[in-house]
Amino acid sequence: MDYKFEISLPDNSDFRCEIAIGGNQTFQQFHDKLVETLGYDNAQMASFFTLDRLGNRQKEIALMDMTAAEEEESDTLVMDNTEISNVVKPGCLELEYVFDFFANRYFRVEYAGEYIRDSSDIMPVCISCAGKIPEQFSYNADKEDWDFEGTTEEYGDDDYDNSFMDEFENDGYEDEDRQDGNYDDEFGGEKYESLDDYIDRL
Repeated sequence: MDYKFEISLPDNSDFRCEIAIGGNQTFQQFHDKLVETLGYDNAQMASFFTLDRLGNRQKEIALMDMTAAEEEESDTLVMDNTEISNVVKPGCLELEYVFDFFANRYFRVEYAGEYIRDSSDIMPVCISCAGKIPEQFSYNADKEDWDFEGTTEEYGDDDYDNSFMDEFENDGYEDEDRQDGNYDDEFGGEKYESLDDYIDRL
């Protein structure tokens, strides 16, 4: 039997893709077809996950078994020796395909019925792919570091701190002026014991 799957983003309906694959083919072949169709880097880690009825991840189907030899046997399956029909059954018709582990970005992979192959089909096959393909990673690959909001573009961290201190130290007052009261006299001539005291005087 051949299976048809619909691939989409969990929070966006703009992208949708359909891939058909034989039940006796492996998740490795499914992964390879996804990567080829989406133009992703196939050297990056990815995993399929089965889901329970509440949508929680259960069993992982990984590119490779990361369990150390001295550790106990893992429940993780490996793509290249796990056939589609061994996982996709009436009680497991939806999977998640995690393609960006850093940001936990994934596709929903839903069983969409039996596929009747054409004599010219070389399985697995991409039936359709519509919409803008999501970037493989959530960071800008053209930059060396991750993109964070609020970082200083004009100054590096050290430059910013030094610039601030230079402005403070070059405000026209020597250290002894601040200590002997001249600094306070210039700005009102009063000293306050606390912030509340200052507010009360306003």
